[in-house]
Amino acid sequence: MKKSLAGLGLASLALAIVAPAHAGTSADFAGCDGLKKPKRSDDGMRGEASISSWRFGNMSNPQKTIDSCNRALESGKLRPEQTLRRAHVMRARGAAKLELGDSEGALADFLAAEKAGAEYAGDFFYQRSMGVSLDLLKAIVLNDTGRREEALVLADKALATRPYALAVQRVATMLRAGNDETPADSEIWLKLGQIDPATRGLAGNLAQNAEDLASLATSAGEPSVTMPTAPSMQSIMQNGGNVTALIGEYSAPVAMAMKTAYALAANGETEAARGWVEATRAAIAPATPAEGEKKNNNIGLQNMLTDLAKSSVFQPMEALVDARIAVSEGRLADAAAALDGKQFRSAVVTDELYAAYAAAASSAEGEVPALPELGEKMERKAPKLAQLADSLLMRPESERKLIDYKKSRPNILGALIGGAATMGIGLLGGIPRTSGFEETENEDGSIKVEYTGNTTSGAVVQEMTLLRAAEIAQAAGKSHFHISGRKDFQRYLTMTQYGVEQSRTLTGYKTDMTIRLLDSPEDQPHAIDAVEIIDALGPIYYGD
Repeated sequence: MKKSLAGLGLASLALAIVAPAHAGTSADFAGCDGLKKPKRSDDGMRGEASISSWRFGNMSNPQKTIDSCNRALESGKLRPEQTLRRAHVMRARGAAKLELGDSEGALADFLAAEKAGAEYAGDFFYQRSMGVSLDLLKAIVLNDTGRREEALVLADKALATRPYALAVQRVATMLRAGNDETPADSEIWLKLGQIDPATRGLAGNLAQNAEDLASLATSAGEPSVTMPTAPSMQSIMQNGGNVTALIGEYSAPVAMAMKTAYALAANGETEAARGWVEATRAAIAPATPAEGEKKNNNIGLQNMLTDLAKSSVFQPMEALVDARIAVSEGRLADAAAALDGKQFRSAVVTDELYAAYAAAASSAEGEVPALPELGEKMERKAPKLAQLADSLLMRPESERKLIDYKKSRPNILGALIGGAATMGIGLLGGIPRTSGFEETENEDGSIKVEYTGNTTSGAVVQEMTLLRAAEIAQAAGKSHFHISGRKDFQRYLTMTQYGVEQSRTLTGYKTDMTIRLLDSPEDQPHAIDAVEIIDALGPIYYGD
């Protein structure tokens, strides 16, 4: 009897815990901008709060965010002098309105956030965090409402202020590309491509003609195809079992790589094209459990998503690449055979292929087989940058918040007694690092560099990792390096009940990069100048 009652008591407690209810002001602030409820004696920026499940993963609910922000602002808990937190709350509400398509309401909140934070406007660290964030959020609104010239001014300002932060580079570059007469121009995408391998094929997706394909071929570099890591079943369930977003994540790198392969084939670089095809084939090969590892459901899900990318993207594109190589090599019958029984739409790639085939056929001897008729061209839609608003909510930074990084990275300039006259010269190795940084030399000669930071600023962790990569290049006597792969993580403390995650608290970020050191940038269009990085980031992160 006692056992039964105990069990009933636990069950009742569990039901009480998971029952939906409005949890009060603390939950409102957490649900709005992710921070704890402000106290009377501080500036209102009170650390990371535990956030409920609808605030993470792909389950973000803009309307719930707006409702939480409204209640937080109406609670009377924000004191008049807590202007920074008010700016933080107004920005969060504006971003949620932007996601819902309320451009007018979003812009009003962003302007209100700027006004609330006006006293910080001249602060260097505020400008490169909250300032950049608000500039880009306003730029999205202005762009969506037709004020594109104003949007570009803000985008360029953000690029110049924070050139090595991923979210800033991605949104600002897309704004530039979307408003340029030649959106596939490799120069627009070069800076982003240097620091983010996953976006190196985006220019190819915007290609509008054969000249754009030639530009993509010129910037191709060495074959590099980075697929997502195996997703967990828990992350799928948190998204309501919806794998649509994951399908896109697995298809995108395959599409980018194969578009590059085609561009190379069209440019007459057939061996380089084959290299990209083989690199893609290897990247989508079925994953297997490690030796001695039991059956892994995560790997099974990964293979399912990879198979979808293979059948829907890789195989159709492989046929087009094979056909284009065959045309370049004068094998028109083989080109036609590669497309036999397949149906393609009119697009940049297929139009270029059919034009090249027709030109070759006009001078060929004998009868040439006809190619399958192309379907109608799909209408290209503008990217919905409003969906990226949440990624731009950079936390305010300050000199005080860099203490963590300075401890993880000793005072190199102070160690170079009588050494460098300028940044970037003589930053030699041999100075010990703490556990914040880790470096591993891989068997293929590349180097894995990673940094783990207990901080609320992912952009700072990204910059610190990049700075360390530049130091490694300098220490090895190399002028440049190339990022062949990178991963960026958020770190959380999670609370689960019966195996289902109920809430999580942000504890920091981690970035790891796989780099290759270079003597010169000649053969690698996405090479990064090590001295340039040290000159830009060194003054910010090196201790006095």
